[in-house]
Amino acid sequence: MNKTTTGHIAAHADWLDVHFESARPEYQDGLRWVGVQPGWTVLDAGCGGGSFLPLLAELVGGSGSIDALDLAPENIARVEALVSADARLAVVRPKIGSVLRLPFADATFDCVWSANVMQYLSEAEAAQVLAESRRVLKPGGTLAVKDFDFSLVSLYPIDPDLLARWIAARRRGWAAGGVLGGFCGESLPARLRRAGLVDVRAKGWLVERRAPVPAATRQFVAELFTYWGGLDVGLLAPDSEFWKRIGDNPHSLIDDPDFCFREGFVIAVGGVPA
Repeated sequence: MNKTTTGHIAAHADWLDVHFESARPEYQDGLRWVGVQPGWTVLDAGCGGGSFLPLLAELVGGSGSIDALDLAPENIARVEALVSADARLAVVRPKIGSVLRLPFADATFDCVWSANVMQYLSEAEAAQVLAESRRVLKPGGTLAVKDFDFSLVSLYPIDPDLLARWIAARRRGWAAGGVLGGFCGESLPARLRRAGLVDVRAKGWLVERRAPVPAATRQFVAELFTYWGGLDVGLLAPDSEFWKRIGDNPHSLIDDPDFCFREGFVIAVGGVPA
């Protein structure tokens, strides 16, 4: 589903953009909560299509700078187009690269911001990314990591047990694949402390959209249900058939007057010892 050329599912800029628009108020509130200051040097590590860059540019102002890093060339091409089209993004420097080996010198940045990257990593890779992020931060710098908390997902008016079995199966699939997956948000504070960050704080956000849903949410949820309907996560036949029906006709559920979709994410923030 919207796979990048690097093989990451649900990481293509088109998909990320529509998801960002669906959750824009909560996502922007989360980034503002981090506390990015005017004049800061910031790394957006795993920037995707650049959805967070306009707000980051607003926060650092003309005296700051932002390096936008992503492994997928097509995502960086999208960022380059955004920078060319918007004078406010003149402070942004796009670059292809891996969060596992950040192509920057030690103590370069005041802040590293990384959104929805950890879910794609193994335990060892997650520790490596946090170590690399700490390396490129200045003493006293800020590391802010955002990711999903799939335990907050709910969907009505379907039977909650149907969703619970799907979520449990998805969790088993992530574990079998050796990646942290969509439940890693709540683990972020502990991971930052293990990486040697201090003054760690965390906050969660619930994104709730009820009928009639906005256009961006309609598109996002329809694409999500289509994706879910095509997955084989090892469910029994009746459950698999249910999700396939939803995937084949997602608007039958979205148009229900009692439709409600909830998702959640966590942001953890820590500091490099001065």
